[in-house]
Amino acid sequence: MKVNSIAVTPTKKKKSILKKAEPYFYLIPALGLMVTFTYFPFAKTIVTSTFLTNATGKAVEFIGAENYVNLFHDPTFIRSIINTFIYTFIQVPITIALAFFMAFLASKKRKFSGIYELLFAFPMAVSMSVAALIFKLLLNPQIGAFNHIFNLDCLWFNGENTAMPALIFLGIWLGIGMDFLFLLSAVRGVSDDLIEAARIDGANLCHELKDIYLPMVSPTIFYLLCTNLATSMMMSGQVIVLTKGGPNNATSTIIYYMYKKAFEIYNYGSSYAAAIVGFTFAFIMILISFRFEKKGVYYN
Repeated sequence: MKVNSIAVTPTKKKKSILKKAEPYFYLIPALGLMVTFTYFPFAKTIVTSTFLTNATGKAVEFIGAENYVNLFHDPTFIRSIINTFIYTFIQVPITIALAFFMAFLASKKRKFSGIYELLFAFPMAVSMSVAALIFKLLLNPQIGAFNHIFNLDCLWFNGENTAMPALIFLGIWLGIGMDFLFLLSAVRGVSDDLIEAARIDGANLCHELKDIYLPMVSPTIFYLLCTNLATSMMMSGQVIVLTKGGPNNATSTIIYYMYKKAFEIYNYGSSYAAAIVGFTFAFIMILISFRFEKKGVYYN
């Protein structure tokens, strides 16, 4: 009997090890895809940004940090950095704040709640290019409905002082649908017992928002803050479709600068360097937002 038990024991141990390792085997395809389509291209971008490239993007001569030095001596790139941060710091908080307000208004189920929930979430279903063309027509200086309704004489996308506010307005409209759906789910998840207890204690609407709703939905707000910061720092599609970075570089962003260097000037070395700088700024913004998590996010 002892011999049998000794013979079986290694087999049992082997099966136990395989069982524990089994979940990790399922991660191998995902890891392979991530390495192939994320980490390898990123590493290649970093390496190529230190080379002088030809018109096809092939590295021909190692030049170290010269591409980065040239970037920060280019006034257009400095303007692109400033524009990117202006867009991000205005668009992100306004989008989240408006989405939270709309979610709070729609939190109680009513007779026609499905209709206005659909209307609030509608921007999420519209592609960026289609929305850009719609706004281009709405804000057209001659035939646009916006100028006509409000009796304005504004150039919007064609004006140096109005092009960026117009892009921010479009960005808010595009982003508010997804933020609304996430926050609506979070607001509806707040316990009615908490609200009733607060009202019995004399809490008014402002106290409910500040002391109950905001802490309870703070994990969702933090998630949206991180994702919105990343997407806003990488914004370029609206610029490509509507303004081409103009007028006078008033709407040029880091990623649009990268796009222009690569596909219009064929300076791939500078384009790769701009991509790395843009990623670095976005990564720093995400790290800063994690400071907010430690101080302002409540996990119940």
